[in-house]
Amino acid sequence: MSASTTYLVTGANRGIGLGLVASLLLRPNTTVIATIRSLTTATDDLNALPVAEGSKLLIIPFTLSLSSPESSAKDLLSWLSTLASTQTPKINILILNAGLGSSFHPILSTPLLSLLSHFESNTLLPIHLFQTLHPLLSNPSKVILISSSLGSIAEMEGAAPTLAYGISKAGANYFIRKVHFEHPSIVAVAIHPGWVKTANGQNFADSIGVSEPPMTLEQSVSGVLAQVDGAKKETTSGSFVSFDGSVIQW
Repeated sequence: MSASTTYLVTGANRGIGLGLVASLLLRPNTTVIATIRSLTTATDDLNALPVAEGSKLLIIPFTLSLSSPESSAKDLLSWLSTLASTQTPKINILILNAGLGSSFHPILSTPLLSLLSHFESNTLLPIHLFQTLHPLLSNPSKVILISSSLGSIAEMEGAAPTLAYGISKAGANYFIRKVHFEHPSIVAVAIHPGWVKTANGQNFADSIGVSEPPMTLEQSVSGVLAQVDGAKKETTSGSFVSFDGSVIQW
């Protein structure tokens, strides 16, 4: 039997996260650890996914508490310790997908609280997860951030109403590039998944008067996984790329 690969995918119960888990479970000898927001989060769609020979799905709840991040970390490690009793190997690929995209307004009408909530979900959560899970990463390993072109400063698109979302994604991009430089054994890449037919994608479409995003979930997931599979330290690590492999400016 070929060696098993273990992925941990955050925000796995819907949208791009669910699509990534579905595709990964079709790969033989693959373990996917999928995080959900809480024990009450619906998991019917996850549990209904087909699984290839030798593969398995493990679901764990995780929510960052800014008032007690140490407690959040302890809870996550406790769940992973429980899973370890089933001989779950170290995490080979960490996909930081969970995020928020609900506030699309111009600067003057963006509430400060929406900036805070987006920064918590899109910037602090990935950093907290990396800090918590770093001891469990294999050597070598990959850390993948599902980012957005809306977080690019150099390629900012005119007056698009993206203050809260864009700033939070730009912060997360900075973090992922720092991982590349500070951790020689980790391949760290920020990936733009495209403008996808998801809840977040539709929220942005509504804000600019577009009926729906142009990309299907299947197109996005296929492209993202191609970038994940091909990422190497000497090539795309430390960079910001699109689902099609094109480089996005920071």
